[in-house]
Amino acid sequence: MARKAKLIAKKMLSSDERVVFETRPSAWLYMKAAAASLIVALVALVIFVWKWIPEAPSIPYLSDYLDGSNGDYIRYAFGVIFVLATTFFSYRWLKWGSTVYAATDERIITQRGILSKNYEDIPLTMITNVDMAQSLGKRAMGYGTIVFSTQGLSSGRKGDVVWEAVPDPFRVRRKIQEVMDVRVKAK
Repeated sequence: MARKAKLIAKKMLSSDERVVFETRPSAWLYMKAAAASLIVALVALVIFVWKWIPEAPSIPYLSDYLDGSNGDYIRYAFGVIFVLATTFFSYRWLKWGSTVYAATDERIITQRGILSKNYEDIPLTMITNVDMAQSLGKRAMGYGTIVFSTQGLSSGRKGDVVWEAVPDPFRVRRKIQEVMDVRVKAK
């Protein structure tokens, strides 16, 4: 049941703490807009370099503008679009890659952040309820949302911890519930 941490930093775990589950959110949630931006970036790159492609045919409607008096400005605008779309894609990729959900035999951990890291961990004993939601679209894509209802936390706030776009949420909820049951029976 327990295994070594691969996504969560080992320094976050106590010496006897074991990882039960860890994953990233479904890439689909973060990457659908990024994929569209990548397509835009590729089209913009092709238009930007079209002038320097030997024996390239003319592009209907666009070639007249690119060869006109403002052609260089239009070409550079496509270059800027390429840079912006590539930057957006990179940001979304890094954001997806830096978000981790983990459950250990003692707590649940949420890690977020590209340059700075934000960790949120809740002891299993503080969790009062584990809910799961899956719309039809999310079911088709194989992911869902898991909401952990908690008792009052040490920071004085009471609230829910939400994991968005969890792959195979039924399995994840079952694993977390099993660990919580073991913790309750141990008392």
